[in-house]
Amino acid sequence: MPLWNRTTTVVAASATAGAAALVARRLRPGTTSPPRWHAVTIDRPASEVPGPAASWPAPLARLADDVELRTNPAPGDRGTEVYAQRRADRTDPTLDGRIRGALRETRMILETGEILLGDAPSTTRSTVTNLPLRLALRHARTGGRL
Repeated sequence: MPLWNRTTTVVAASATAGAAALVARRLRPGTTSPPRWHAVTIDRPASEVPGPAASWPAPLARLADDVELRTNPAPGDRGTEVYAQRRADRTDPTLDGRIRGALRETRMILETGEILLGDAPSTTRSTVTNLPLRLALRHARTGGRL
Protein backbone atom coordinates (compact mmCIF):
# COMPACT_ATOMS: atom_id res chain seq x y z
CA MET A 1 0.00 0.00 0.00
CA PRO A 2 1.50 3.40 -0.94
CA LEU A 3 2.39 5.77 1.89
CA TRP A 4 -0.15 8.44 0.90
CA ASN A 5 -2.94 5.85 0.88
CA ARG A 6 -2.04 4.60 4.38
CA THR A 7 -1.83 8.17 5.70
CA THR A 8 -5.22 9.00 4.22
CA THR A 9 -6.73 5.90 5.81
CA VAL A 10 -5.26 6.72 9.24
CA VAL A 11 -6.42 10.35 9.06
CA ALA A 12 -9.91 9.31 7.95
CA ALA A 13 -10.15 6.71 10.73
CA SER A 14 -8.98 9.26 13.33
CA ALA A 15 -11.46 11.86 12.12
CA THR A 16 -14.28 9.33 12.18
CA ALA A 17 -13.41 8.21 15.72
CA GLY A 18 -13.19 11.82 16.91
CA ALA A 19 -16.54 12.71 15.37
CA ALA A 20 -18.14 9.61 16.90
CA ALA A 21 -16.80 10.55 20.33
CA LEU A 22 -18.12 14.10 19.95
CA VAL A 23 -21.55 12.88 18.90
CA ALA A 24 -21.59 10.35 21.75
CA ARG A 25 -20.71 13.10 24.23
CA ARG A 26 -23.47 15.36 22.93
CA LEU A 27 -26.05 12.59 22.92
CA ARG A 28 -25.28 11.22 26.39
CA PRO A 29 -28.34 12.02 28.54
CA GLY A 30 -27.82 14.05 31.68
CA THR A 31 -24.53 15.64 30.60
CA THR A 32 -24.06 19.35 30.19
CA SER A 33 -21.06 21.28 29.00
CA PRO A 34 -19.47 23.81 31.33
CA PRO A 35 -20.72 27.39 30.99
CA ARG A 36 -19.13 29.22 28.06
CA TRP A 37 -18.72 32.98 27.68
CA HIS A 38 -20.37 34.40 24.57
CA ALA A 39 -19.21 37.84 23.47
CA VAL A 40 -20.23 40.61 21.12
CA THR A 41 -18.59 43.96 20.41
CA ILE A 42 -20.97 46.91 20.40
CA ASP A 43 -19.87 49.98 18.48
CA ARG A 44 -20.65 52.36 21.34
CA PRO A 45 -18.47 53.79 24.14
CA ALA A 46 -18.80 52.21 27.57
CA SER A 47 -20.77 55.23 28.81
CA GLU A 48 -23.60 54.37 26.36
CA VAL A 49 -23.70 50.64 27.19
CA PRO A 50 -25.44 49.46 30.38
CA GLY A 51 -23.20 47.91 33.01
CA PRO A 52 -23.64 44.35 34.33
CA ALA A 53 -26.08 45.44 37.06
CA ALA A 54 -27.97 48.00 34.94
CA SER A 55 -31.15 47.53 32.96
CA TRP A 56 -30.41 46.03 29.56
CA PRO A 57 -32.57 46.14 26.43
CA ALA A 58 -35.42 43.61 26.33
CA PRO A 59 -33.56 40.69 24.68
CA LEU A 60 -30.98 40.45 27.49
CA ALA A 61 -33.41 41.60 30.20
CA ARG A 62 -35.55 38.50 29.50
CA LEU A 63 -32.55 36.30 30.36
CA ALA A 64 -31.45 38.28 33.43
CA ASP A 65 -32.09 35.43 35.89
CA ASP A 66 -30.33 32.84 33.70
CA VAL A 67 -27.10 34.66 32.72
CA GLU A 68 -24.08 36.42 34.14
CA LEU A 69 -23.02 39.58 32.29
CA ARG A 70 -19.83 41.61 32.16
CA THR A 71 -18.50 44.41 29.97
CA ASN A 72 -15.03 45.53 28.94
CA PRO A 73 -13.74 48.27 26.66
CA ALA A 74 -12.95 46.81 23.24
CA PRO A 75 -9.30 46.91 22.15
CA GLY A 76 -8.23 50.02 20.28
CA ASP A 77 -11.20 52.14 21.45
CA ARG A 78 -13.52 50.27 19.09
CA GLY A 79 -16.55 50.13 21.33
CA THR A 80 -17.51 47.91 24.23
CA GLU A 81 -17.37 44.14 24.58
CA VAL A 82 -20.35 42.51 26.27
CA TYR A 83 -19.92 38.99 27.65
CA ALA A 84 -22.69 36.66 28.76
CA GLN A 85 -22.72 33.10 30.06
CA ARG A 86 -25.38 30.91 31.54
CA ARG A 87 -25.28 30.44 35.27
CA ALA A 88 -23.73 27.15 36.36
CA ASP A 89 -26.98 25.87 37.88
CA ARG A 90 -28.95 26.30 34.62
CA THR A 91 -29.24 23.13 32.54
CA ASP A 92 -31.56 24.25 29.74
CA PRO A 93 -29.95 22.91 26.52
CA THR A 94 -31.34 25.80 24.42
CA LEU A 95 -30.04 28.54 26.71
CA ASP A 96 -26.71 29.04 24.90
CA GLY A 97 -28.53 29.65 21.62
CA ARG A 98 -30.92 32.07 23.29
CA ILE A 99 -27.96 33.93 24.83
CA ARG A 100 -26.34 34.29 21.40
CA GLY A 101 -29.58 35.56 19.90
CA ALA A 102 -30.11 38.01 22.78
CA LEU A 103 -26.56 39.37 22.42
CA ARG A 104 -27.07 39.84 18.69
CA GLU A 105 -30.38 41.65 19.17
CA THR A 106 -29.00 43.77 22.02
CA ARG A 107 -26.13 44.89 19.81
CA MET A 108 -28.60 45.92 17.11
CA ILE A 109 -30.76 47.88 19.56
CA LEU A 110 -27.81 49.74 21.10
CA GLU A 111 -26.22 50.53 17.70
CA THR A 112 -29.29 51.33 15.57
CA GLY A 113 -32.24 51.61 17.93
CA GLU A 114 -34.12 48.66 16.41
CA ILE A 115 -33.79 44.95 15.64
CA LEU A 116 -32.92 44.52 11.98
CA LEU A 117 -34.30 41.43 10.24
CA GLY A 118 -32.38 41.17 6.99
CA ASP A 119 -33.18 37.47 6.63
CA ALA A 120 -36.97 37.90 6.81
CA PRO A 121 -38.12 39.39 3.49
CA SER A 122 -41.65 40.78 3.72
CA THR A 123 -42.63 39.64 0.21
CA THR A 124 -42.18 35.91 0.76
CA ARG A 125 -45.15 33.65 1.32
CA SER A 126 -44.74 30.52 3.42
CA THR A 127 -44.91 27.46 1.17
CA VAL A 128 -43.93 23.83 1.41
CA THR A 129 -40.99 24.36 -0.94
CA ASN A 130 -39.41 27.14 1.12
CA LEU A 131 -39.91 25.35 4.46
CA PRO A 132 -36.28 24.08 4.65
CA LEU A 133 -34.99 27.63 4.12
CA ARG A 134 -37.33 29.05 6.77
CA LEU A 135 -36.22 26.40 9.28
CA ALA A 136 -32.55 27.05 8.54
CA LEU A 137 -32.98 30.80 8.96
CA ARG A 138 -34.84 30.37 12.24
CA HIS A 139 -32.03 28.16 13.59
CA ALA A 140 -29.31 30.47 12.25
CA ARG A 141 -30.46 33.30 14.54
CA THR A 142 -29.30 31.36 17.61
CA GLY A 143 -26.01 30.01 16.32
CA GLY A 144 -23.28 31.05 14.02
CA ARG A 145 -21.64 34.42 13.89
CA LEU A 146 -22.65 37.14 16.31
